Amino acid sequence: MYLIYMGLVLLAMECTGQPTFDCRSPEEKCICNPVVNVAGQSCNFDGQLADIQAMLIAQQVQIARLQNDSDTSEISRLSHLLAEQKNITDILKERVAQLEERIRDTASMETTSSLITESQPTDSSGTCPVGYQRFQRTCYRFSTDQKPYSEARAICHGDGGHLATVKNNETHDFLTNHVRATTRDHTWIGLSDQVTEGLWVWDDGTSLVGDGIWGTGEPNGSTGENCAQIYPGHHNYRWNDSTCPSSYYYICEVLA
Repeated sequence: MYLIYMGLVLLAMECTGQPTFDCRSPEEKCICNPVVNVAGQSCNFDGQLADIQAMLIAQQVQIARLQNDSDTSEISRLSHLLAEQKNITDILKERVAQLEERIRDTASMETTSSLITESQPTDSSGTCPVGYQRFQRTCYRFSTDQKPYSEARAICHGDGGHLATVKNNETHDFLTNHVRATTRDHTWIGLSDQVTEGLWVWDDGTSLVGDGIWGTGEPNGSTGENCAQIYPGHHNYRWNDSTCPSSYYYICEVLA
């Protein structure tokens, strides 16, 4: 405002050729020096200043309104963008968690597969039937279907063998490593006390020697739990006695 006022004063000085003029009242015109101002122009400074002041006030109001509208619109737009960004971030975090879990599972399976491969005997004598895997002098088949104990036992006998006997820690590790890498589920082995309660006998007719590789508190002798399985849960792939009619995966065994 001050600069505009000074500009008008300078304009008047150019018009009159001197800084003085005679203004008798606000309503009267301030007549420029007729000697210098040959055009005889008059300048109503008060009126012009009032008009300029009104224009400036109107512009300030307009600018404030536009600024307010712009701020509101910008805030709304930024809020929308932030919401979208948060949604995308949450999705990415979920994807990363899923990928990390898959990587861990893959690494675990590769490690287990490596252990299984390393446990294979170097002696290549003897062959196994189709679908069986050889460990030491025995071949094993891991089922892809689930059957009650009696049906699983009959299937293995039909292959010329029996349900798996686990008579040492090395065999137990070989079998459980495979279960860890594949089904990760309950799996029958050839051990039961169906004939005499508490007297555990292998499916090949031999008796269990020693304590066995039971889970904590097993076998607990619950009613009807007369067949042994590899238990992947809290027993960490050790043995558990279960009800024989339950359907689980199973492992068959034949000699190489």
